[in-house]
Amino acid sequence: CLIAGIAHASPCTGIDRTLTDAQKRAWAPVIAGQLHVANVDVLQVFRDGDWRVVYVDTHVSDNGYLFYRNDPLHGAYVNTWAGMAMEDEEASIGQWVQQNVPGVPERLAQCFVWHVTKDRSG
Repeated sequence: CLIAGIAHASPCTGIDRTLTDAQKRAWAPVIAGQLHVANVDVLQVFRDGDWRVVYVDTHVSDNGYLFYRNDPLHGAYVNTWAGMAMEDEEASIGQWVQQNVPGVPERLAQCFVWHVTKDRSG
Protein backbone atom coordinates (compact mmCIF):
# COMPACT_ATOMS: atom_id res chain seq x y z
CA CYS A 1 0.00 0.00 0.00
CA LEU A 2 1.07 3.59 -0.42
CA ILE A 3 1.15 5.93 2.54
CA ALA A 4 2.29 9.51 1.91
CA GLY A 5 3.88 8.39 -1.34
CA ILE A 6 6.07 5.77 0.34
CA ALA A 7 5.56 2.12 -0.50
CA HIS A 8 5.15 -0.08 2.57
CA ALA A 9 5.43 -3.83 2.37
CA SER A 10 2.37 -5.76 3.48
CA PRO A 11 2.66 -8.83 5.73
CA CYS A 12 2.06 -10.80 2.51
CA THR A 13 5.34 -9.68 0.94
CA GLY A 14 7.27 -12.86 0.21
CA ILE A 15 4.17 -15.06 0.33
CA ASP A 16 3.71 -16.99 -2.93
CA ARG A 17 0.32 -16.10 -4.41
CA THR A 18 0.86 -17.97 -7.71
CA LEU A 19 -2.18 -20.00 -8.75
CA THR A 20 -2.22 -21.66 -12.16
CA ASP A 21 -5.27 -22.81 -14.08
CA ALA A 22 -3.89 -26.36 -13.85
CA GLN A 23 -3.79 -26.11 -10.03
CA LYS A 24 -7.35 -24.75 -9.96
CA ARG A 25 -8.58 -27.66 -12.11
CA ALA A 26 -6.69 -30.28 -10.07
CA TRP A 27 -7.58 -28.92 -6.64
CA ALA A 28 -11.26 -28.03 -7.21
CA PRO A 29 -12.74 -31.57 -7.25
CA VAL A 30 -10.51 -32.70 -4.37
CA ILE A 31 -11.46 -29.73 -2.20
CA ALA A 32 -15.14 -30.10 -3.15
CA GLY A 33 -14.97 -33.70 -1.92
CA GLN A 34 -13.31 -32.64 1.32
CA LEU A 35 -16.06 -30.07 1.89
CA HIS A 36 -18.85 -32.42 0.79
CA VAL A 37 -20.17 -30.01 -1.83
CA ALA A 38 -20.85 -30.50 -5.55
CA ASN A 39 -18.09 -28.20 -6.73
CA VAL A 40 -15.84 -25.33 -5.73
CA ASP A 41 -14.02 -22.57 -7.53
CA VAL A 42 -10.47 -22.09 -6.31
CA LEU A 43 -10.06 -18.31 -6.17
CA GLN A 44 -6.72 -17.60 -4.47
CA VAL A 45 -3.82 -19.25 -2.72
CA PHE A 46 -1.27 -18.03 -0.20
CA ARG A 47 1.77 -20.33 0.20
CA ASP A 48 4.68 -20.28 2.64
CA GLY A 49 6.89 -23.36 2.51
CA ASP A 50 4.65 -26.43 2.43
CA TRP A 51 1.69 -24.59 3.99
CA ARG A 52 -1.12 -23.12 1.94
CA VAL A 53 -4.24 -21.08 2.58
CA VAL A 54 -6.66 -21.73 -0.27
CA TYR A 55 -9.60 -19.37 -0.82
CA VAL A 56 -12.61 -21.12 -2.38
CA ASP A 57 -16.17 -20.43 -3.45
CA THR A 58 -18.40 -23.39 -2.55
CA HIS A 59 -21.55 -21.98 -4.19
CA VAL A 60 -23.53 -23.05 -1.08
CA SER A 61 -22.02 -21.03 1.76
CA ASP A 62 -19.71 -18.10 2.42
CA ASN A 63 -16.44 -18.28 0.55
CA GLY A 64 -13.87 -19.92 2.80
CA TYR A 65 -10.16 -20.00 3.49
CA LEU A 66 -8.84 -23.54 3.98
CA PHE A 67 -5.53 -24.07 5.78
CA TYR A 68 -3.39 -26.93 4.44
CA ARG A 69 -0.09 -28.30 5.75
CA ASN A 70 0.79 -29.25 2.16
CA ASP A 71 -0.67 -29.45 -1.34
CA PRO A 72 -4.45 -30.00 -1.19
CA LEU A 73 -3.96 -33.11 -3.33
CA HIS A 74 -1.91 -34.71 -0.54
CA GLY A 75 -4.01 -34.20 2.56
CA ALA A 76 -7.13 -32.73 4.08
CA TYR A 77 -7.32 -29.17 5.31
CA VAL A 78 -6.43 -28.43 8.94
CA ASN A 79 -9.20 -25.90 9.46
CA THR A 80 -11.34 -23.41 7.58
CA TRP A 81 -12.32 -19.81 8.18
CA ALA A 82 -15.16 -17.97 6.46
CA GLY A 83 -17.07 -14.78 6.85
CA MET A 84 -16.37 -11.09 6.89
CA ALA A 85 -13.78 -9.41 9.07
CA MET A 86 -13.56 -5.80 10.15
CA GLU A 87 -10.24 -3.96 10.39
CA ASP A 88 -10.43 -3.89 14.19
CA GLU A 89 -10.76 -7.69 14.38
CA GLU A 90 -7.10 -8.30 13.52
CA ALA A 91 -6.15 -9.41 17.04
CA SER A 92 -9.09 -11.78 17.50
CA ILE A 93 -8.59 -13.40 14.08
CA GLY A 94 -4.88 -13.78 14.79
CA GLN A 95 -5.77 -15.49 18.06
CA TRP A 96 -8.21 -17.79 16.23
CA VAL A 97 -5.47 -18.83 13.80
CA GLN A 98 -3.01 -19.55 16.64
CA GLN A 99 -5.58 -21.68 18.47
CA ASN A 100 -7.12 -23.48 15.50
CA VAL A 101 -4.32 -23.95 12.98
CA PRO A 102 -1.41 -25.49 14.92
CA GLY A 103 1.95 -25.25 13.21
CA VAL A 104 1.01 -22.63 10.62
CA PRO A 105 4.03 -20.47 9.80
CA GLU A 106 3.86 -17.10 11.56
CA ARG A 107 4.43 -15.18 8.33
CA LEU A 108 1.55 -16.99 6.61
CA ALA A 109 -0.73 -16.42 9.61
CA GLN A 110 0.09 -12.70 9.63
CA CYS A 111 -0.54 -12.47 5.88
CA PHE A 112 -3.92 -14.21 6.25
CA VAL A 113 -5.01 -11.94 9.11
CA TRP A 114 -3.93 -8.81 7.25
CA HIS A 115 -5.61 -9.97 4.04
CA VAL A 116 -9.02 -10.68 5.61
CA THR A 117 -9.05 -7.52 7.73
CA LYS A 118 -7.31 -4.93 5.56
CA ASP A 119 -7.10 -6.20 1.98
CA ARG A 120 -10.29 -8.12 1.11
CA SER A 121 -10.32 -6.62 -2.38
CA GLY A 122 -7.02 -8.26 -3.40
